[in-house]
Amino acid sequence: MMKGYDKQEAMDYIVSGIKAKDHPELQDCIPQIISLAIDADMQFMHDTHVLDEDGGAGTEYYDDDDAFEFMVEYVAEKMKLDPVKAVKVASLIDDYMDLQQAYLESKGLVEWE
Repeated sequence: MMKGYDKQEAMDYIVSGIKAKDHPELQDCIPQIISLAIDADMQFMHDTHVLDEDGGAGTEYYDDDDAFEFMVEYVAEKMKLDPVKAVKVASLIDDYMDLQQAYLESKGLVEWE
């Protein structure tokens, strides 16, 4: 996990920012998907050395496209989704990424160039 990152606080922030009407087929599982997306995002950042072992800044830059792909695949696999539902999850992950960035910025955990 990232130093200073509070997963529950982040989930509350992100889930409250999701417009459920934009994801009608996923309404019942939005919190579960967001939780898995956070887990996947943190794993991606550790695996790609964006974060170091202690959750501090690593040696690499965050690649949005690679992270997005990793998160969609991770969530689809964990939830055993068919390809049609995985596409719907991709739309939700896109919203997650914007809200995650806003949360991180609001907490002063990242600075975007």
